[in-house]
Amino acid sequence: MEGSWSGDLVVIVFPSMEQAQAWYHSDAYGAIRKLRTANTEGDVLLVQGVADGHKGADILG
Repeated sequence: MEGSWSGDLVVIVFPSMEQAQAWYHSDAYGAIRKLRTANTEGDVLLVQGVADGHKGADILG
């Protein structure tokens, strides 16, 4: 809605940051990492989510 984003976005949800990091460092992801990086351009981000019901306005001064 604001700014520009050229391309696609893939979102994978994990129950916790620890599980997301474990997936990233796993043998399973390691086995396909070279295939992904050789055939796509992009970034991998691990982003901490917020609790259900979170309202951004609640933290504004």
